[in-house]
Amino acid sequence: MKTLIMMLTALLSLPGVCSAAGGKVDRVVVYADRAEVTRSMALVCKAGKADAVFERLPTTVDVRTLRAEASGKAKAIGTSSRVVSLEENRDERVAKLRTDLRKLESRIRKLQDERSAIDTRMQALGYYSSYFEQLVTEQARSAKPDVSLWTKVLDTFRKQRLDAAARQRKLKVALRKLNRERELVQRNIQTLSPSSVAEGLRVLVSVDCKGELHPRVSLSYVVPGATWHPEYDLRFVPIGASRVGRGKAELTVGAVVQQSTGEDWSDVRLLLSTAKPKLGSEAPYPARITVDGNKASDQKVLVQATEKRDKLQGPAGITRGGPQSASLEDRGQSFVLKMPRNVTVHSDGRPYWMPVDVISTRAEAKLVTIPKLSRFVYQVVQLKNPAPYPLLAGRVHSYRGGSFMGDAYLEYKAAGEPMEVSLGMDELLKVERKPLEDSDNKPGAFSSTRKLKQAWWIQVTNTARRMERVEVRENIPVSKIADVKVELDKDKTTKGYDLDSHRGFITWSLDIARGGKKSVQLSYTIKLPDDWKIR
Repeated sequence: MKTLIMMLTALLSLPGVCSAAGGKVDRVVVYADRAEVTRSMALVCKAGKADAVFERLPTTVDVRTLRAEASGKAKAIGTSSRVVSLEENRDERVAKLRTDLRKLESRIRKLQDERSAIDTRMQALGYYSSYFEQLVTEQARSAKPDVSLWTKVLDTFRKQRLDAAARQRKLKVALRKLNRERELVQRNIQTLSPSSVAEGLRVLVSVDCKGELHPRVSLSYVVPGATWHPEYDLRFVPIGASRVGRGKAELTVGAVVQQSTGEDWSDVRLLLSTAKPKLGSEAPYPARITVDGNKASDQKVLVQATEKRDKLQGPAGITRGGPQSASLEDRGQSFVLKMPRNVTVHSDGRPYWMPVDVISTRAEAKLVTIPKLSRFVYQVVQLKNPAPYPLLAGRVHSYRGGSFMGDAYLEYKAAGEPMEVSLGMDELLKVERKPLEDSDNKPGAFSSTRKLKQAWWIQVTNTARRMERVEVRENIPVSKIADVKVELDKDKTTKGYDLDSHRGFITWSLDIARGGKKSVQLSYTIKLPDDWKIR
């Protein structure tokens, strides 16, 4: 330990060198699966030069992302980094073994990169070979094809493939040998050093002061082990004592941040980004596309399926499942949320919840039921996204008049887009749904049209002490084919509905007296050619 202290003292005494225990972390941008950390420190320039030493950075830092900047006219002219022990290791053999291990890992990475390059080259050879075969096919139709040129090109392709295959075999053997050596070194390190010695990344930034006496230097880097996801609180306060009607909604936009990067973020400016950076990604090389197939049948098939994009929208809370951590859906437009004040997030992997924004807006509570999905009536708050930015998909905790009502799942909502949040089930209203008809009518003697008929009966019972208005939502199929028609049977369907023909949504608003019941019927017909098969 004395040796380490003497080394640090000597380093601090050098002219133009500044070290401040790694510099302070003052800004962090958290992405879905990593974080960009920025440290900074003040320098004292001597003879127009200075070196900033950032100590104790996590060893998991991607050194490719190290970026340094200087304030004023000063300019950061270069960075260098190396892994150092944070504790004195009594056995010098362990330090040597660690150096050998890093060299082996560097050689392994280089050979792996070469193997990847050869794979890419082989794909390119396959692409050009296919292209050449097409040219040969065209030239073969000429009166005097140049066969000698074909032979040269084919020989070239064959030689390059053989050379690449031979090099791949050599690389495979070399990698196997290096991996064995690495395993042996790792075992020796464990044997000689039963208690692990902490390590950190040391980064040296060289600065050209350009006349500045006290420039400030910042160092940014990307480190894995961090994530965040949105979480919301919605508090609804109705006007008056009624369970439904207009009121005021307060939306708290929050974020849950977790990190185990190896360094604490103490009193930092925290920003949350929906961008998904990919380090080291390369543009894909286009491969040949072929189309083949055979005629199976002339018969057409009618398939009924639920389209996820325009699904029957139910109250939040009916949806099963929930958001996955680090799953941020930004719909192609990345944005950044900035914390209103500095925060602290320790590197312990625990979730830290923190508010980002609080917005108030007008809202309205309704009673809604979707018997096709759930045989319950829900209290639902309807409002428009009051935030000037999109709300990502995430969990929402709903409150009514100060009482917690439950958790729901909020889907992605653009700024100003209508949204619904469930306040839970209303047990004073009961719902029934029964099928009335499900028939397949064959065409008659003078017709070639087949008719599929379906009908449903829905009843809502009110056991509350007052009249309640309930919104009943159902849907009918929407045809995407000109030969298939879907018609609502208006004579058999209960009047007073509102139909969205584009999405097939049909809605009734029922005023149900105290202790009363009301029912509606839904009937529709699917018309299609008789020669179609139904799946």
